[in-house]
Amino acid sequence: MFDEMTCDTLEFLLETQLYDKRLPGLGAVVEVGGERWELALGVADVTTGEPFRIGDHHRVGCVTKSFTATAVLQQIDSGRIGFEDTLEPFVPGIPNGERITIRQLLNMTSGVANFAGVPDWLPVRAEPSFDTPDADWPQERKVELMRRGPAAFEPGAKADYCDSNYILLGLILEQVTGRPAAAVINDDVVAALPELTSTEFPSVAKLPDPHPTVYSYLPDDRTLRALGDMNPNMLWTAGAMTSTVDDLLRWVRELAEGRLLSAELRDARLAPTPLDRRRAFHRYGLGVQRLGALLGHNSIMPGSSCAVYRYPAEDASVAVVTNASANVDAISMEIALDLVRSLYPGFVDG
Repeated sequence: MFDEMTCDTLEFLLETQLYDKRLPGLGAVVEVGGERWELALGVADVTTGEPFRIGDHHRVGCVTKSFTATAVLQQIDSGRIGFEDTLEPFVPGIPNGERITIRQLLNMTSGVANFAGVPDWLPVRAEPSFDTPDADWPQERKVELMRRGPAAFEPGAKADYCDSNYILLGLILEQVTGRPAAAVINDDVVAALPELTSTEFPSVAKLPDPHPTVYSYLPDDRTLRALGDMNPNMLWTAGAMTSTVDDLLRWVRELAEGRLLSAELRDARLAPTPLDRRRAFHRYGLGVQRLGALLGHNSIMPGSSCAVYRYPAEDASVAVVTNASANVDAISMEIALDLVRSLYPGFVDG
């Protein structure tokens, strides 16, 4: 698979993206069967010039949703809750909450208002900071913004990607289990897969060592600014987790094979719903992004971007990580798609 010409092509593609996107650092791994190609480019820190490393820890942001969804599906498997149970008994007062189902929260069809689209959800600071006391990031603050509404659309009318769904699922998870959502995910999902040695729902703002410095561009879109740590309660069950590239590759295989779920729920997790305002082959399952024949998830975070996908038909997986964010572009997702297209030009129809 990874002959000299193929490796040269993949390396050229990655180098082009590093310079075109003006990223400080960029890493990618592609695994096909028992073969592996990997490349790390650029720097982990622009001041010291320390090289970017594949094995470092990263915030994986929205990939957290796949862990949260798995924890919720485990509760459905156990019979504690059902797909058609409604939101209102768990989190009262959300517009349409008496009609919004757990399935609709999982597959982004609930129509709940997006708290992240309201400017005042962020604590007021003289300087932007994501490492602030827990009290600055209460989930109730987000829920109140959802209650304010109005609903984005009628439940089930369409699918639109929205972080609010997964904050609400975290609150449901806590009520059903009587445990903090972080503990449920760490104990019932991560610990159930011993191969996930470097993945956690963190309790502290600092990334585990080693990790790169993360950056974002200032409004001039030319100047990089280093960002600090991030309180995990900021994005909580919608985006708090940390991991490594190797763990992400192990996790995406679990998403495809579903060892932690019954066969019925494994299949339900992968059943795709077309996302509104996205390209035709962008769809969403239950905490799983579907891009044509690929399944996995991507993330855009303040200061970083990551993506991990599996192509089951070819026994192939790809993971991409960066230490910079640029506006709202899904940098890692686009790079991962380019790598897959290079190897499998017809993958969208797979």
